[in-house]
Amino acid sequence: MKQFLTVVTKSFVTLGKALMLPIAVLPIAGILLRFGQPDLLNITFLAKSGEAVFSNLPAIFALGVAIGFAKDNHGAAPLSAYVGYVVLTGGLKVLNPNVDMGVFAGIIMGITAGLFYNKYHDINLPSYLAFFGGKRFVPIVTGITAVIIALAASVVWPPVQGAIDALGKWILSSEIVGLFIYGVANRLLIPLGLHHVLNNLVWFIFGNFQSGGTTYQGDIARFFAGDPTAGMFMSGFFPVMMFGLPAACAAMWATAKSYKRKAAAGILFSMAFTSFLTGITEPVEFSFMFLAFPLYVIHAILTGISMVAMDLIHVKLGFTFSAGAFDYILNWGKATHPARLLIAGPIYAVIYFVIFYYAIKLWDLKTPGREEDVIEVDLTKKESSEIAADLKKEAAAVVKHTRGAKYLAALGGKENIKVVDACATRLRLEVVDNSKVKDSVLKSLGARGIMRPGEGLVQVIIGPEADVIATEVRREM
Repeated sequence: MKQFLTVVTKSFVTLGKALMLPIAVLPIAGILLRFGQPDLLNITFLAKSGEAVFSNLPAIFALGVAIGFAKDNHGAAPLSAYVGYVVLTGGLKVLNPNVDMGVFAGIIMGITAGLFYNKYHDINLPSYLAFFGGKRFVPIVTGITAVIIALAASVVWPPVQGAIDALGKWILSSEIVGLFIYGVANRLLIPLGLHHVLNNLVWFIFGNFQSGGTTYQGDIARFFAGDPTAGMFMSGFFPVMMFGLPAACAAMWATAKSYKRKAAAGILFSMAFTSFLTGITEPVEFSFMFLAFPLYVIHAILTGISMVAMDLIHVKLGFTFSAGAFDYILNWGKATHPARLLIAGPIYAVIYFVIFYYAIKLWDLKTPGREEDVIEVDLTKKESSEIAADLKKEAAAVVKHTRGAKYLAALGGKENIKVVDACATRLRLEVVDNSKVKDSVLKSLGARGIMRPGEGLVQVIIGPEADVIATEVRREM
């Protein structure tokens, strides 16, 4: 049972990681679309260029997910995924024109192509078929599988599509209940990195909007296509990310021990500024997620309440990256009642500050600046020399001065690492032995937290530099 749960967890973590790559194309699409609008530069070709990305999201997801699943990110995987996607959608148009798998078609073919690449990229065929061996075999087997999936989907997918539509309609119509559950679940899934899976349902699948002969699915695409009902699954994040969490950082600073406030201020206020500007919140959240978990539960509940509150005051805001000031300013012209955030936001900042301040004091939570002081022990000369010798040996592996080398050593060395990847704010790794990953060393290098979702899986929360550091580690390997 434990092994089964590990496999399931690993699969969902891999999917969450893979979904981040196609999502990463949305900021440029949103920028082009917005700047091309009449209320900004009024340049049609810019608007159409951005709109093209939203119109082709299923194919983009097929490409991106395949890259995320393929072990060495080789181009044969996304090529195979695109071939599979074209075959699948083309076949469905003939077999059952009423079936519209949307982004699911891209995700399914991306997973299929990625897994086939891992299994068959080095396959050997008989000499007379040798040309089609190795990586060339992957698009072939993916295309054949896409035909089988199309045949099955033409029969199986209509009831699945009906269930998805019914769930989406219930969440969209229930508003208060659905929004609250989504807001709370979104934050509670962050420790496992599975919030991306949930986000993809509401941002790219639930709800349809017709414009100019094109059907747009999901909250993000509908918002930028001009659907006045879209944005409900994004609006509630703005008060939290722009105002609430920065205020939480201020509360943690205010409750820090007096002689630690200066050191805490440098960390906390830089994270607060990042959250306000970009909407990247994980560095803040991981600063209290484990040290003071009751605060994190409160934070999740406040996020759910924010989702409901913004809907009740009829605010519809959207983003392509996250709910920070950059997206707020850029998408002002597309939003409904965006100025109301400037009233709701400061109120939410006060709520966060007061709750965090008194909760930290009441429960004596060990937030940054309130950690227990380390008591140094007076060692004998013999003990000191033995410890110094051990430290010298361990330090020999970290003699290089590059950041990538230091992270590599802290992760247990090249032999301990199977896969190194990254999403927006965290390293996502597959390792041989979880215990060889040195948490204290990683934190000394700047990591905000370390997660172990399952056996052989490690996530290191860093912040916006995660992808750069992943590249540096791979280079050292």
